[in-house]
Amino acid sequence: MLKRLIFHVSNYSAGSLLVTLASIVSFPILTRLLTVDEYGVMNLVATALSLLVGVAKLGVQHSAVRFYSEIKAGKRNVGLDAYVATVVFGMAGVGLIATLAWAGASQLMPDSFWNDARLKPLLLLTAGLIFIRVVDSSFVNQLRAEERSREITVYNVVRRYAGLALLLFVLFFVARDLWGFYAATIIGEAAATLVLAAWMWKQLRPRLRDFDAPLFRSMLAFGIPMIGYELASIILSMGDRYVIQALLGAEPLGFYSAAYNLCDYVRMIFLASFGAAVLPMYVRMWEEKGRDETAAFLRRFMHIYTMVAMLVVAGLSAVGGELIAFLASDKYRAGAQVVPYVIGGMALDGLVMVAGAGLYIEKRTKTVMLLVVACAAVNIGLNLVLIPVWGLVGAAAATLIAYAGLLALSMAFGRRCLPAQIPLVSVLKFGGIAWAMYLVLVRIDVGGDFATLAARMTTGAALYMALTLLVDADARQLLTTGWNKLRRLKTGGPAATTNTEPT
Repeated sequence: MLKRLIFHVSNYSAGSLLVTLASIVSFPILTRLLTVDEYGVMNLVATALSLLVGVAKLGVQHSAVRFYSEIKAGKRNVGLDAYVATVVFGMAGVGLIATLAWAGASQLMPDSFWNDARLKPLLLLTAGLIFIRVVDSSFVNQLRAEERSREITVYNVVRRYAGLALLLFVLFFVARDLWGFYAATIIGEAAATLVLAAWMWKQLRPRLRDFDAPLFRSMLAFGIPMIGYELASIILSMGDRYVIQALLGAEPLGFYSAAYNLCDYVRMIFLASFGAAVLPMYVRMWEEKGRDETAAFLRRFMHIYTMVAMLVVAGLSAVGGELIAFLASDKYRAGAQVVPYVIGGMALDGLVMVAGAGLYIEKRTKTVMLLVVACAAVNIGLNLVLIPVWGLVGAAAATLIAYAGLLALSMAFGRRCLPAQIPLVSVLKFGGIAWAMYLVLVRIDVGGDFATLAARMTTGAALYMALTLLVDADARQLLTTGWNKLRRLKTGGPAATTNTEPT
């Protein structure tokens, strides 16, 4: 099962790397074409869309992953045809209703509510993205439930690069502003979703008559509490934007957003793939093999995750300033001060769904929702207290504290079904290595942002890898397994000829 995890993590990581590289290409272009306050407005629209899409899905995307294993194992009175039709038509219907409702509501609100004349028309323009993203999610999460990481990776990469090409064309040859940005985004996402829907329609052939109302009600019962989870998660990760806008203004918000987005790019490459891979795996393992094997699998997962996460947190903290200046331009360097707190919070968040696996397995979505809502409220409250004192660092520190609280609460409430403990030995081991690496890296300065960035990254990677291989047997085993697989590929052995996934 560990080999299977590494297989899926590798697929998701490769996809995340390629997708994020496209984001890194667009990142310096957007930060240079747009003013700092326009970049801040763009992030406010993105936050609004994230909240609205979270509501429009009604949590059914989580149900799609959770219910698939039960239906496939024959533990429900419906077949996979009903499952497919219920997910596709159910999510499309609620997505359309939410889109139309928001298009009207956004225009009925007074201009003074938005505190920026650009927001109201932009929100109307982007309303269609709600429906597009909900439909896209209905198909992608079915692929995720089936653990088809290859297909998801290919789709995400093609979708992102085709969208990037369209975006660059529009920005350079049509309109260099937020209107051009969102017009290109809408066209690109709509085209990609249509292609995915056509491809999956041929395989799944969902029929409206197969839509199962009782199943959809069960999915809603599981999923609706996850709306609160979804919204609270967005508020937890992005709500500080509105507090910063209110207390400090659009320009500081631009600094903060650039640094936060950079951290998110790094998270997508190195950490997000773990969560995407592990969730359907431990649900399936629970249904097929029971508690003990699931618990053992999660312990090994957390050890490997900790090894990677410590490198990411310490490494990005050491190069944050130079990386922001190189990618976004020196005018955004002021945001580098928040990087250690933000990436640290993101690393903790990556463990929440694993440490609280018992809640998800038992379908205690109301508890999950309440925990995230509580931590989101704490985050906003801390922002209101800390931003006037510490500025942008206060916002980032509030995010870190809130994610730490969410991790602790999830672990405590999920213990009844499936105890999961943070591997303290792994934290101390890899944390010590990461701290030593950080102390070395911050002393490297060879003149110029790019040269210093390159020197720190190469030194950090070599140092962390050497120390980790020296003290950790699992790391040595993973390296040996990977090396043997590469050798078989080069020599045309079994790994080069088979299309089956490892078990």
